[in-house]
Order: sequence, then structure tokens, then C-alpha cells
Amino acid sequence: EIKQNSKVKFKESDLFRVYQSIDLGNIKNDSKMAKELPSLMKLKSALYSSTYRSFVEQITNLEPNTLTDQVDCAANCHTKGCHLLCHDDVIGTRKVSYIIYLTDPDTTWTDEDGGRLELYDNFDDDDDDDDDDNKKGKSDKDEAIISNDGRKVPGVIPCKTILPTFNSLAYFVVTPGVSFHSVQEVFCDRPRLSIQGWYHAKEAPSDIENATLNRLKSTAKGEDTEGSFMPLSQIVDDGNEKKAAVAAAAASSKDDDESLSPSDKSYLAKFLNPTYLQDKYIDEIRECFENESSVQLRHFFNEEWSSKVKLATSLMDENDKLGKDHRRPSSSVEYDVGVCDKWIPVGPAHKQRF
Repeated sequence: EIKQNSKVKFKESDLFRVYQSIDLGNIKNDSKMAKELPSLMKLKSALYSSTYRSFVEQITNLEPNTLTDQVDCAANCHTKGCHLLCHDDVIGTRKVSYIIYLTDPDTTWTDEDGGRLELYDNFDDDDDDDDDDNKKGKSDKDEAIISNDGRKVPGVIPCKTILPTFNSLAYFVVTPGVSFHSVQEVFCDRPRLSIQGWYHAKEAPSDIENATLNRLKSTAKGEDTEGSFMPLSQIVDDGNEKKAAVAAAAASSKDDDESLSPSDKSYLAKFLNPTYLQDKYIDEIRECFENESSVQLRHFFNEEWSSKVKLATSLMDENDKLGKDHRRPSSSVEYDVGVCDKWIPVGPAHKQRF
């Protein structure tokens, strides 16, 4: 019914890439669409019935009558390249998140196919050096560290992953700063079909200020977002070039112009396709990103650096036995592949991974 009678819309942002149907809660029982989706409507009624809501409360250790009858679900289809980045699902009154997997029952979904549900441990969100290894995913993943003020961040590497096996259901209680999860990129050509939705409570959580959406506005020690914006030219360190760059940066900082300075462009020109340093195309890219929430920059590096990066990554892949010349089915869940003294996981995963 979903494949033949429902309409899905492609959605993409800086958080996800997915094909999604209309919210099933907006389909009236006597509508034409409901008549074309009788089994799906029956499933929706069962999922949000008082009996099943009571069952969900029991298995999630919630107090009776915590969950309301608000319907909030849709059919999702993750095709090749689709994904969902790390977040905690906290919006409004969401209380329990669930996913019913409807992948092809005749073909077993494997590690090579990707599309796993990824779950993360939570670590203390402070700036103590003692916790650096925890935030890099190097600590014992079986034990989360509780922050004194209730604010926690996810590790870099998932502590648990779940394949989207047909006719299975995954669920978790939505908790600000705790219920971190993501969907691994789909690698195969088969659709990762599912019914995904939430059960709602009567009120939003009292600690909603710890939710992903609010935490993304903050900055922490060592993150890309830490501190105020500093022109690239101020951090160029290349002999005598540094003095000229700093001087140019000091001059440009006297006004509110946010465009790249001449010294910025001079430095970037060593690495990037010159097209992307032209004001005309910078403006076009900005407009595209504002309208579409994402942008793809093809041939981003210049030929010299494109060749260098390709050679370096190919050698690393060969060293780790990755790629089409090697059969390593488990590589999709070996999240520490490639980690070394030069490539260190940073995190936290809801803000940045590497």
C-alpha cells in the first residue's frame, strides 16, 4: 500500500536526507487516501489505541496515562545515500520514539547495506581534560557519565547499532540530551522502508533546555564553533606571510564586511578551485544554501590538491583493506577504521564527528 498508493516527498537538510509521506495523523478515516491505505490506517489505529499506548507505557516504565492520543507518524523511505545525523528527537511534547521496519522480507538486510539505527552513550558536558577520552569515544561504552548540571553530550562512536530487520520495532524514551541516535547512510540500492513516529505527553519536558536544538546554539572548548569568528588570514602561519596576513586581517576587522579578504582568498587559492573564490559564485552558493538548506560543491579542491587528497586517502584505504578490491563486510560498523595519530575523532557527534 505504501509503495503503490502513498505519495512521498524528498526532504533534505543539514540533519537528514529522506523520502517521507504525509503525516498519517492528517489522513481522515473517510478520505479517499484512507480508502487506498486500509491496512496502514488499521495499523495507525492500533498503534495509538488506548490499549497499545498503555502497553508502551509499561515497557518504557512510564506512569499510566502519560501518553496522549495524539497521532504523529509517517512512512519514511531511506534510499541509497539517505541518512539521519545525531540528535535527541526532543521537540515539543514528544515522549517515546518508535520505528517499525518494513524492509524487503525476502532479502536479509546486512551490514554491507548500511542503514543501521545508531545509539550513543552520553558523557559529561564539561571542559575537564579528564573527560577528553570519553568524548572521543575511547572510554568504556557500557557506562555513561552523568553531568552535575544534567547536560550531557554523545560520544563520537555509537555504543549500539541495530539493523532494520523486517517486521521489527525499535523504540526509546525521548529525553533531552540523552536519547541521542542517528541513521547510518544507506549503501545499497534497496529501500529502507519504515513507519516512524512518536507518542506525545501532555507537557514538554521540564529540562528541555538540554535538548539538541538548544545545545547546538552553545559552544564548548575545542569545537569549531568555540569563540567569536576569526578571519582565516589571522591563523595563517607561513613564515613572513603571517605578518602580512595578520596586518590585512586587522585592517579588514575594522568594518562589518563578512566577505573573504584578499589575503583569505590568496591563501585559499593554494587549495581550492578558483571558481569558488569569486564573489559572484560565493553569493550564488549562499543563496542556494539559504533556500535549500544544503549545497553540493563539485570539484572543490584544485587539481593539485584533489590529486594529493585522492592519493593519500587511497593509500589509507589500502592499508585498512577497504574498497572494491577487498571483501570486508564488517567495515560499515567498524567505526574506528582510519583512526590514528593524524586522524582523531573529536565530537561530540551531534555537532561534529571528526
